Amino acid sequence: MDGVRTELLSSKGISSVLFLDETDRKKILKLEKEDEQKGLVLCGKKSNVGIRQVLGCDLMLCFLTNSEFQWPKNNVKLMHGGKLIGKDVLDPVELQGYLDDPKYRVLGNIVILNKEFLNIRSSTDPIDMVINAHPFLSIEAVYGISGAIIASPSVASDKYIRSLSQDGNSAYIGSFLLGFNLKSLEYTSTLAAASLKSSVY
Repeated sequence: MDGVRTELLSSKGISSVLFLDETDRKKILKLEKEDEQKGLVLCGKKSNVGIRQVLGCDLMLCFLTNSEFQWPKNNVKLMHGGKLIGKDVLDPVELQGYLDDPKYRVLGNIVILNKEFLNIRSSTDPIDMVINAHPFLSIEAVYGISGAIIASPSVASDKYIRSLSQDGNSAYIGSFLLGFNLKSLEYTSTLAAASLKSSVY
């Protein structure tokens, strides 16, 4: 676990690392289920596929980021009938291009095909916002670790995670959950402080 923590803190834009116990895991699981059940006012359904994958890993922890952290691309996709109709855009120049194009509607950093959005708004078949997990290659390279992935928590889970942190850094931008698996059972005893998988999403 020390190797994972050291690698995270040496990564640009990561300000602190938090270890999660089983109570934390169950709380986050509860918050994420509630978040999906509430849905979204504009987009209808929400499917945080990434969080489900992280919660299914052998171990899980989280880290807080600042403005220097490079957020993964294609974090959010808006789907309808199996068709991609929108996505998140992080690059400000690219986002401005969409703002200037009447074919698109921009909500924050989410870009949606305007025609599709208007048609679906009058339909009983809602848009599905899918939030993906992403591989974390530097953690994947740590000895004894496999299947390292990160995912964005809901607003409620993010708030809970921040409540666990002693980091008063005003440059806080967001949080990620990190999940990974063990290559061999011999590592279990050395990683006992981390949250072992025991819940199904």
